[in-house]
Amino acid sequence: MTPGPGLIAERFRLEGLLGSGGTASVFAATDTLLDRSVAVKLLHPHLSQSASIREAFLDEARRTAAVAHPGIVEVVDVGTFQDGAVTIAWIAQELLEGTTLAERVLTHGPVGAEAARRIGVTILGALETAHAAGLVHRDISPANVLVRFEETEPVRVTLLDFGLADDAGRTARGDDVLRSTASAAAGVVGNVQYASPEQLRGDPVGVGGDLYQVGGLLYFALTGRAPFEGGDRDAVVRAQLSAPPPVASVRARGVPPALDRVLVRAMLKNPADRFADAGEMRRALEAAAPAPAPPAQTRVLRPAPAAPPIAVAAPPAGPDDGEGGTRSRGDGAGWGAAAVVVVVLALVAVAVPLMATAGRPEPGPAPTATALPTTSADPGGTTSASPTPEASGVVVPGLGSLESMLAALEEAGLVVGSITRQDSPLPAGAVLAADPAPGTAVTPGTVVRLVVASGTNAVPPVDGWTSAEADIALRAAGFVPEQVVAVSDRTPGTVIGSAPAGGASAPVGSVVRVLVSSGRMTVPTPTPTATTTPAPSPVTETPTPTPGTP
Repeated sequence: MTPGPGLIAERFRLEGLLGSGGTASVFAATDTLLDRSVAVKLLHPHLSQSASIREAFLDEARRTAAVAHPGIVEVVDVGTFQDGAVTIAWIAQELLEGTTLAERVLTHGPVGAEAARRIGVTILGALETAHAAGLVHRDISPANVLVRFEETEPVRVTLLDFGLADDAGRTARGDDVLRSTASAAAGVVGNVQYASPEQLRGDPVGVGGDLYQVGGLLYFALTGRAPFEGGDRDAVVRAQLSAPPPVASVRARGVPPALDRVLVRAMLKNPADRFADAGEMRRALEAAAPAPAPPAQTRVLRPAPAAPPIAVAAPPAGPDDGEGGTRSRGDGAGWGAAAVVVVVLALVAVAVPLMATAGRPEPGPAPTATALPTTSADPGGTTSASPTPEASGVVVPGLGSLESMLAALEEAGLVVGSITRQDSPLPAGAVLAADPAPGTAVTPGTVVRLVVASGTNAVPPVDGWTSAEADIALRAAGFVPEQVVAVSDRTPGTVIGSAPAGGASAPVGSVVRVLVSSGRMTVPTPTPTATTTPAPSPVTETPTPTPGTP
């Protein structure tokens, strides 16, 4: 294909926006030099003015390119181009088919124990390669893992976004999200819902930090929820630092004890108590595979008079995994999901409190007792069947709307207890939690307490975020954002307030007006002069090395 006018870096023909985050926009594009479809990440112009931020952005591509593994996204090329007076940094990567794990779970529900185990094995294999190169990822989350399913089986799993990756033993401190500078007052950069305790404390992060995040990732895949949830980021951070690891089988049916043990060990607070490396954790996941079912056998037994009935426990049914979609290669929907959901998972924690079951023994899967009739011989040579006893236990039904769950509880012979209203992005009346938990085997007449969505939710505090971050966070919280541009001294594109304000309660589905800075109004002068957009925060300018691949 012959290059023509209107190309980015005289090479890439942009074909559509896949997503935009706090640092870059991602486009589907055609590489006219290689004649292939790619995803092109362009650093936002106001950030690209800083040489140190540009270099930090390009370092992501160089770190990724240094690690070759089928489970790690391939970097095609990296570089810069001039857009007027501004130097724009770009990264070209392979355009992958599929969706992020976050989107898959939000759309189809938890993936099931065996699918989660296979996803973990692939991710840990990729991390073995990265760790062998001395690189720690430090940002493993459901939004940074791309999956492609065929039916309920994950056929491809890819680890994305090495933007926070660094040498083992380095901290995650930085003055900006790309950690282009790190002053004495620098904060910690990371995703609070999945960051390890040592990363959140600002301590050096080794391979154990990645294993902690894989444990959290698999917990989300199995339950549809982050390991720790709370009303604000501080509550989540406190839980990451001090709360015991959650047990997936408490939330999800069909999780075998061996898989529970792997995840809990990976999420222990002390890195020394976790697995020694990614290889050891991968082998533990492989060993947690369910044993193959023995072939059915027919046995002939001599009839025995007055023999008691034989009760056979049926294996518990696993959760419904949903149906996977197969797309042709070159479909960019997966990258769009990656770009969008990254911000959602990094910035928004949906507040759904855990019920009082947290301190109880783990409920196991609920077996269904099936009584087989016994036979006895009589003098006439005929056989008679003994009566089939009724099963003595029932199972708490799964979550749904309040109306459907009340009907299901009544049908199961259970008693509805207290019904607590809770803020949530879900529609009013959606059941958020039950105590005892769904799938728990109980006796008829057991009281089941419910937590349901109130129809309102707290407005996220988006002041100081980028307009793209605010838009995604508000939509994830159940609101409809409406952006209003306002003149301000703040960096253009920065949110300077919202109505209702952050923290206020508002009906789910209502409009939240977001005030976005357009920058300070300037008066034109007779002599035109070149102007530049101010950087979002003070940074130390450093010479920019010639970009290239490792």
